[in-house]
Amino acid sequence: MYLPNFERFFSPLQRQVLLTTAKIAHDLNLRAFAVGGIVRDAIVRQNQKTPTFPKDLDLVFDGSEQAGIKVAIALHELFPASKLQIHEKFQTAALIWQDDTQDFEMDMATARREIYAYAGANPQVMATTLEEDLWRRDFTVNALAIELDPQLGIKGEVIDRFNGLADLANKQVRAIRVGSFEEDPRRLFRAVRFAVRLDLAIAPETYREIIKTTSSGLHDAIGGARLRSELLYTLGEPRAGEMFELLQKLGALRCIHPELKLPADLANSFKHQWRRSQYWLKLLNRLELKSYAPMQLGLELLLSYLPHQIATQLDLGLTPEQKTRQQKLADLTTYLPDLTKVGLKKSDITQSLQKFDTQSLILAGVKSEPAQRQIIWHYLSQWQLVKSPLTGADLQQLGYATGKQMGEILQRLKFAMIDREIHTKEEAISYLHIQE
Repeated sequence: MYLPNFERFFSPLQRQVLLTTAKIAHDLNLRAFAVGGIVRDAIVRQNQKTPTFPKDLDLVFDGSEQAGIKVAIALHELFPASKLQIHEKFQTAALIWQDDTQDFEMDMATARREIYAYAGANPQVMATTLEEDLWRRDFTVNALAIELDPQLGIKGEVIDRFNGLADLANKQVRAIRVGSFEEDPRRLFRAVRFAVRLDLAIAPETYREIIKTTSSGLHDAIGGARLRSELLYTLGEPRAGEMFELLQKLGALRCIHPELKLPADLANSFKHQWRRSQYWLKLLNRLELKSYAPMQLGLELLLSYLPHQIATQLDLGLTPEQKTRQQKLADLTTYLPDLTKVGLKKSDITQSLQKFDTQSLILAGVKSEPAQRQIIWHYLSQWQLVKSPLTGADLQQLGYATGKQMGEILQRLKFAMIDREIHTKEEAISYLHIQE
């Protein structure tokens, strides 16, 4: 298949960078290829009138050891505004453009063969040809390549060793070879992301192999930074709920822990929970002038469906604060129903909820029943922001001594404001006289 107008799928800077990359590779007697997602997506989006420009550009170079790194270093000299990262062990490099007008990353890999010492391990790599490099990839639709040419932009037709074009046309995700899921459990998550994101079905033989692999228990509770990255990538997807629903159906959530069971109708419930948490985060970030990381909160939301004693022991890089929050969330959800009792004052609810950090409350809020959620929302967006109409200086002028007693008085005034028993400084002073 020849892909006409391949260059239209890139921004002007990206086109310039790709042509320059091809020239550098040619001068170094190397071959340069666009591989994987950018080729696949260009095929899928051929008929789009205004295609969106990619955020990730995957290139592969063959012809020598460290080929990708050599080209990346030379390219960085010509585009110093980019940020260069080198991963010598894996013979790869990345150039990152990130400013007000550009936001994309170019991954530049040496064509390589990978050897896994054990399931889930980081691979040992050695340089090879593009043809062999494609064999190590996960799915047929990700093993498509186009050779870059410094004059023409692209050279020849799409390279398709494994019938990826047919699978794209038939809307299927198919593993390139048997055993790839045993070799690398990350592919379980990648298969689901591609299937849901691109509206593809998982090919029957690939589906059966995934079930066989997850049922074996080989990857149960594997933990580690690579699993954490896959979870965060998936949480960042617009259709994360559907993805986690399919992951659960395939048994892939056993990679987190065999006891993890997410709610029924997960695509719908998780989607609403996730959207709700994003809305709450945006508002609270504005109110508090501090930033909460959505993906990190999403990971905590996911793990909250496990007993906290298990969640806090998993090797997923949780901070001590995040581990404590799992315990807090478990405590909070047990007595949230008591806060919906008729006749309970807003100040009583505030006194109960102010023991918890904002993120714990968001997690409880997005998972709780509507009445409980409304209470948490009112506390976060209104009641916790109320202040006493009198300050410490005001109380000193009224003859009150500084110390613990003053703090208690300010707290009482705040609660009276929340319950609308007072509204002004004058009413606060009268309230204190009555209290005495």
